[in-house]
Amino acid sequence: MKKTILLFLGILGYTTIVLSQDIWVQKANLTGAARTGTVSFSIGTKGYIGTGWEFDGMNMAELGDFWEFDPVSNVWIQKADFGGAQRANAVGFSIGNKGYIGTGVSNDVKLKDFWEYDPSTNIWTQKADLPGSPRLSAVGFSIGNKGYIGTGFNPDSTVLFYKDFWEYNPSTDTWTQMADFGGTARTWAVGFSIGTKGYIGTGDYPEKDFWEYDPALDTWTQKADFGGTGRNDAVGFSIGQKGYIGTGNPLCNDFWEYDLASDTWTQKANVGGGNRQEATGFSIGQKGYIGMGGGDSGYKKDLWEYTPSFNTVPDIADQLEINLSPNPAHDNLIVEAPINATIELINQQGQILERINLSKTKTEINISNFAKGLYIVKLIGADGIAVKKFIKE
Repeated sequence: MKKTILLFLGILGYTTIVLSQDIWVQKANLTGAARTGTVSFSIGTKGYIGTGWEFDGMNMAELGDFWEFDPVSNVWIQKADFGGAQRANAVGFSIGNKGYIGTGVSNDVKLKDFWEYDPSTNIWTQKADLPGSPRLSAVGFSIGNKGYIGTGFNPDSTVLFYKDFWEYNPSTDTWTQMADFGGTARTWAVGFSIGTKGYIGTGDYPEKDFWEYDPALDTWTQKADFGGTGRNDAVGFSIGQKGYIGTGNPLCNDFWEYDLASDTWTQKANVGGGNRQEATGFSIGQKGYIGMGGGDSGYKKDLWEYTPSFNTVPDIADQLEINLSPNPAHDNLIVEAPINATIELINQQGQILERINLSKTKTEINISNFAKGLYIVKLIGADGIAVKKFIKE
């Protein structure tokens, strides 16, 4: 399924730009082994995946390798192996410019250790263990400068399934027990955050209830049930003010969008690459990514990029400042815009010719090979989207 909208822009006269939305595009396959039960998170403009199960045709084995994905170059780079024991079914999330992985299972031993990854040094550092019971298949997410882990299970324990919920403070390297998850104890659920709230839903046996966590009040509120069938081993992430859940067990590839404002679910385009469970997912800017997992024909190593419908991202935002000079331009275009944002140069056919992650407020772009005509510069930032036009002469 593919949807388009017509975007009319009134700078230098009206021009119609057709942009594709609600579509999946296949990206480069993971360079490492096909796998399931892996963890992932994003830091800035890069995505990270690691650990998980591989299958050699006879046995399953845990992995400890760790990879960085650059969506601009569409390249995977292997980073330092995960600092703890090789494992699967762990939890991963990021806080600021650091990543975190903890819990899981290794050689049938259930774990509660917790590790921090610094991409600037490519070093793992062990942090304080999760105070609760060792577990696998828990959920985790971050809100602001805190991280959260909850639910999961341990088949070796007298209490198989958990609903306890813990907050991690990286500045003090301490954990605090918070209010138990609002639904029933469970495993293989989905967790993500939107703004200042966290969300957990689906899971064994299989469930489809969906809950919102408010850290300011330390309370859980039940929201509208997940729009698809009940499932476990699904994938969840957020883009802007919308949440997304897809794939899972029973094997499927349907994909659903949660609107926080209306508390409603809408089915979107099916995830590319066919049915899968125990996949992994993350978001970078205004794009979502799902990959890996187990499918009808075994373990996968593919990765798919999702572009949401335009009404799933912030409106064109006047408050985002973007200046272009000179305009018209000949060989070089200077873009002045906030750092930690992404700009896209788009032609009148809606094709993205350049995508650049901004690391400084003033960026010079060589456009000497562009044909003469009208182009769009689209700025995607945390506060919304801004669009301006320029002429190449």
